[in-house]
Amino acid sequence: MQGHVPDGSLSAAVVREQVEKILQSGEFSSSEVLRNLLTFLTNHSLDRPGEAVKEYELAVGVLGRAESFDPRLDSAVRVHTARLRAKLAEYYMSEGLDDAVLIEVPKGSYHAIWRRKADGAAHHEAAVLPEPVSLPARGAPILAKARWFALGFVAAGLMAWALVAVWAPVRAARLPLTVERFWQPFLQSQDPPIVVFSNHRFVGSSATGLRYFREGVDPPGDINDTYSGTGTVMAVAELSNLFAVSGRQPRLKRAELLTWDEAQDANVIFVGAPEANSRLRELTPLQQFAFKSSHEEPRFGEGAIINLHPRPGEQPIYYGPGRPFPYDYAVIAMLPNLHPERKVLILAGTNTYGCQAATELVTRNDLLTDLYTRLGVPKGGRLPDFEALLKVNISGGVPIQPQILIVRRHTGH
Repeated sequence: MQGHVPDGSLSAAVVREQVEKILQSGEFSSSEVLRNLLTFLTNHSLDRPGEAVKEYELAVGVLGRAESFDPRLDSAVRVHTARLRAKLAEYYMSEGLDDAVLIEVPKGSYHAIWRRKADGAAHHEAAVLPEPVSLPARGAPILAKARWFALGFVAAGLMAWALVAVWAPVRAARLPLTVERFWQPFLQSQDPPIVVFSNHRFVGSSATGLRYFREGVDPPGDINDTYSGTGTVMAVAELSNLFAVSGRQPRLKRAELLTWDEAQDANVIFVGAPEANSRLRELTPLQQFAFKSSHEEPRFGEGAIINLHPRPGEQPIYYGPGRPFPYDYAVIAMLPNLHPERKVLILAGTNTYGCQAATELVTRNDLLTDLYTRLGVPKGGRLPDFEALLKVNISGGVPIQPQILIVRRHTGH
């Protein structure tokens, strides 16, 4: 990537003063990762203007990734940089509205630039941010979650393909062997796989306030199903990139638009929580796990994964967390479809982060190796159908350190 030359009329002292003000703001105070990333990019631009930072350098030096980091398989740098751009836009729309100095990280670059902000100039990033939502106080826990969805969720289809357009060119020409073998049923089929992503059913809009659609209470015509989780978007983009490496293009389907006539004869990948994926809720092939909706007791307001056949040392139910989401649980399952040569892959979390983590696990060579070991299959061998429970920690809104807790073979009965 080409570097960008910042505005030379601003001294280093002025730039650092502006960055420090940003770091102390409410938008950045809770994210150490974004604070470190902004500081690193700014110092790099001050010390070496015009010289772009390499993705590997950011991964190892700022995000703490291992020296074996491979940008083709780990999107952490891209994810954090995109979040940094969004946070900077939020800052300049709120606390930094009257600031004279504008700090930016241009799209397509790992480099900070700065310039004097013209009086009254409209900030161009504002268009990519959802409008704040004003919600009534009644039903606060659920409505608060709906507000978080509205702020953190985007139209998944458009965003996913935009990410693919940016990332696909940097992918390698071949997948690692273990990853390729895992995805063999999907890659060998002549028909493209169908990626079915979750889209929440709300009533209202980002301007008037959003709440969950109530079956049997709200008119179906009032449904607003144009929102999907940010983790779901990132997961769909990763899957699209993976198939692009092998010259394949999956078919993307919002959950509400999938028909069983097309699903039963295809390789299908369900991405997202069943709570926001009606077709996955209707499909009940899991033998070892079940999903508890956040709309159900016990612990109303919290989603969970139920361990249907707990063994010694295992919990009967794994509850997802509330905000600020320090961790999440997810299910990864490879199951037979109705067509004998087709597969169903489930990548579903109790919230959007678990979904993203599950997808990362099945697209990374090192993480898949652990799955093979737990199933007693030689590395790169043919995997049996299985169901697995995953736990992932979340730092700065990004899933890290995914860990497989439980693995069971799926018997097919």
